[in-house]
Amino acid sequence: MLFPCINRRPRLLAMTLATCAATLLPVLSTSAHSFHRSGPRRAAHHAPPANGAHVLAQNQALASGNVVQAAYAFRGTRYVMGGTSRSGFDCSGFVRYILSATGGVDLPRTATEQYIHGAPISHDQLQPGDLVFFKGTYKRGISHVGIYAGGGKFIHAANAHKGVRMDDLGDSYYVAHYAGARRVLPAQMRLAASLR
Repeated sequence: MLFPCINRRPRLLAMTLATCAATLLPVLSTSAHSFHRSGPRRAAHHAPPANGAHVLAQNQALASGNVVQAAYAFRGTRYVMGGTSRSGFDCSGFVRYILSATGGVDLPRTATEQYIHGAPISHDQLQPGDLVFFKGTYKRGISHVGIYAGGGKFIHAANAHKGVRMDDLGDSYYVAHYAGARRVLPAQMRLAASLR
């Protein structure tokens, strides 16, 4: 018998158990959320919360109707494969979100589908707001898309290490994988598309 004195006094046993329960239950309930069958849970990887000023700047850029300015305002947003929201984008999810939010241009979901949407244009006809496409970046065929910003630059959700950023179309990697460009913006939105 572990505690002979408690066994002989039921009231003492009840008080001891109540005290233990009151002391241990809050500790056990908070630590239970930290452990899983296989050990401690790993924290979910989330983008750091955007501060109010950053979100305000994004909202203002989206409301301006300027596709390039809006895309630029999202630099630093993390890359998430299949992502279609501010908490994380993949390349085609980013392009679709920006064009839809700035002027209601409805694009298909994937880069391959976006490539067959809109009018093909040559490299020397590129204007800010046009979509630039790349092939063979991680799979065969069309595999990446970005928004042309002018001056040989484009904005895109690059990859999990870099997130949304601006890059140079003249970079040897992008030159090697360039597949073409498409014009999807109405004329009025093209006129407004520039990096100010």
